Amino acid sequence: MVPLGLNHVIRVFTLLQIITNGRYKSSVHRAVVNAERARLSVATFYDPSKSRKICTAPQLVSKDEPQKYRDVIYGDYVSSWYSKGPEGKRNIDALLIQP
Repeated sequence: MVPLGLNHVIRVFTLLQIITNGRYKSSVHRAVVNAERARLSVATFYDPSKSRKICTAPQLVSKDEPQKYRDVIYGDYVSSWYSKGPEGKRNIDALLIQP
């Protein structure tokens, strides 16, 4: 995803991937550096409370489409990233339910 000109880039946050049971995929954050031109980035975050349980929407789980991700408390999810880091993986990979 490379924005051209004056564009907005909206990244789908990992939690939306859990909520939608993988229908929406979160993107990997990358930045393209241009030594010829200045770049302005503004990051805005909207986080749920640290005690909020994040889970797949029940309407998106069925016999044919089983739940793909374990439920997680948002504060635990964020803390795990800061305490152990990505270790070459995305945090969401640790929440995958293996068949």
